[in-house]
Amino acid sequence: MTALTAPARRGPGRPRDPEVERRLKRAALEVLAERGFSGLTLDRICERAGAPRATFYRRWASPIDAVAEAFDEAFRFETPPDTGDVVTDLVAMGQSMLRLYNDPVLGPCMSFMIAEAPVRPELVAWHQDVFPRRRAHNRAVVERAMARGEIAADTDPDLVIDVLSGLAMNNHATGRPVTDEALEFVVRRLLGL
Repeated sequence: MTALTAPARRGPGRPRDPEVERRLKRAALEVLAERGFSGLTLDRICERAGAPRATFYRRWASPIDAVAEAFDEAFRFETPPDTGDVVTDLVAMGQSMLRLYNDPVLGPCMSFMIAEAPVRPELVAWHQDVFPRRRAHNRAVVERAMARGEIAADTDPDLVIDVLSGLAMNNHATGRPVTDEALEFVVRRLLGL
C-alpha cells in the first residue's frame, strides 16, 4: 500500500448521523404545525425526534433555525424531468407545489411563517438569504424553454412561478380544487400559447 494521500482526520466527537438530523428537522416542522411559534420549543422537538438537546445544538442555535432549514429544503421543488414540452413540465411543477402546500405539516408551517414574519426579524433575514437561491432553482423549467426558443424570450420566469405558487397557496387556503386542466390553462396563458 502506498501513501499517496494521508487518511482524513476526524474531528472531535461522533460523526453526524444524517437520519438524526432528518428526524430533528421533521420534528421541528411538526411541532410548529401543531403548536405555532409560541409552542415551538427545543424540548418538544428533541422529545419528538428522540434526540438529546446537545445533538440539536451541534446543528442549530435555535428551533427557528432548524425550522428555517427544514422549510427551505422542503420548498425546493424538484425540477421536473425535461419532457421537451414546457407546458407539461410546468403543469408537473404546479402539481408539486399543490402537494407541498397541502401537506398536513408544511401547509400550516407556511401559514405560521408568513404570519410571524412581521414580528420575527430573523425570519425576514432568513427569507432574504435563501429566497434568491430557491427562486433560481424554481425558474429552471421556464429558463430552459426560453433558451430553446419554445417560448418568448421576454417571458418573465418569476411571474410564472409566482402565479403557480399563488394558485397552490389559494388552494391551500380555500380548499378549492385546482385541476390539471386548470393548471394547463393558466400555464398556456402565462406563456402566451
